[in-house]
Amino acid sequence: MLRLSKRYFASILALLVLCQDVAADGIRCGRKLVHVGDSAGELRRACGEPIHRDRGRQIVSVRGVKQETRVERWYYKRSSRSLEHVVMIYQGKVVAVEVGSR
Repeated sequence: MLRLSKRYFASILALLVLCQDVAADGIRCGRKLVHVGDSAGELRRACGEPIHRDRGRQIVSVRGVKQETRVERWYYKRSSRSLEHVVMIYQGKVVAVEVGSR
């Protein structure tokens, strides 16, 4: 019975992890890779215009300190089968990349 409980717990935990947004340190656009710390201009040159932009408050790490600040979010999704990437821009720099759902 204990073995079944561990397996069940592991399955539920894996499902929860897969359903959440995942943070990444960069975004690949074709053969180009844009990392946290690169400029918004480099992101635009590598990945093109985002499918959507918005502004809001987000907790991001700025100079090693996590703080809630106003950011611009750029949304990229290459195809219906690809994952959505949300790139946070703060003061013209990429500060975070989240990988979301399909």
